[in-house]
Amino acid sequence: MKMLVYGAGVIGTLYAARLQGQADVTVLSRGSRLEDIQRHGLVLEDVRTGVRSVTRVTSVGQLLAEDSFDMALVAVRRDQLSGVMPALASNNNIPSIMFMLNNPFGASALAEVLGSHRVLLGFPGAAGAMEGHVVRYVMIEQQPTARLRTLLETLRACGFKTRIDDDMDAWLTAHAFFVTSVSGAIYLAGGHCRELSRSPVLLMLMVDGIRQGFSVMRVLGRPVHPFALKVLFTWMPRAFAVNYWRRFLSHDIAEFIFARHACSSSAEMQMLSADCRLLLAKSGISAPALERLYEAIDDYAKTNKQEVPAAS
Repeated sequence: MKMLVYGAGVIGTLYAARLQGQADVTVLSRGSRLEDIQRHGLVLEDVRTGVRSVTRVTSVGQLLAEDSFDMALVAVRRDQLSGVMPALASNNNIPSIMFMLNNPFGASALAEVLGSHRVLLGFPGAAGAMEGHVVRYVMIEQQPTARLRTLLETLRACGFKTRIDDDMDAWLTAHAFFVTSVSGAIYLAGGHCRELSRSPVLLMLMVDGIRQGFSVMRVLGRPVHPFALKVLFTWMPRAFAVNYWRRFLSHDIAEFIFARHACSSSAEMQMLSADCRLLLAKSGISAPALERLYEAIDDYAKTNKQEVPAAS
């Protein structure tokens, strides 16, 4: 299988490195990141074990209209997506394009540009941070998600825990409300998960924001996926969810899963919260906790102004 991995941030680097060997992988990146890959290869370090690996792959700086691949895996941030779509649309030689990114609107807008037969939805089961040319990552046991059966076995062979969700549009919408609520709470806690874990007020605000986001989904007729989050935030008492996240966020590993990404991606979180606000307005419900968290995202993005980068 000839595979293009579009984007070489944390997720693109991790998936490209693991897929190499099971597939003939080409990584598309730009600028200094492309130079790093050409000089050092894809350098990964497992946060839990400290094991470091180096994988050499073919790397390019652009996708040409005549380039041909069996599949593309798009691993960019939400705020980088508009810069990626023209190149993908101009190339008709990639029959399957899997998007692995935050996207509360699901497949419809992507399908309008690329055709519904080409668009696949997934989400990475990992998180981490770039430190120079090294990607430090952690696998997320609770988040093994993919949609394409033909890709599933390849990902499993590469060490990724995967499962098929029958409604990835709903999964992505729920995740957008979830991750924006968590990020807003992290910003209010000064950018650190441990500080958030020590604040009952902020934890309750975060949990209420997620619950209100899921209420938006129900009003709009969308199921809440995955089932575990539905149970935790819609069936269990608020105190149970608060206590669960208090314990989880107190661990160092939470910094890599949530805080590091939130603090380095405020432009993405602001765009995602704007997406979620559109759904909130459409639902017509009152969501004061969600609005407070989104105000925190706006404030953080304003204070920590970031350029919207090209896909790295």
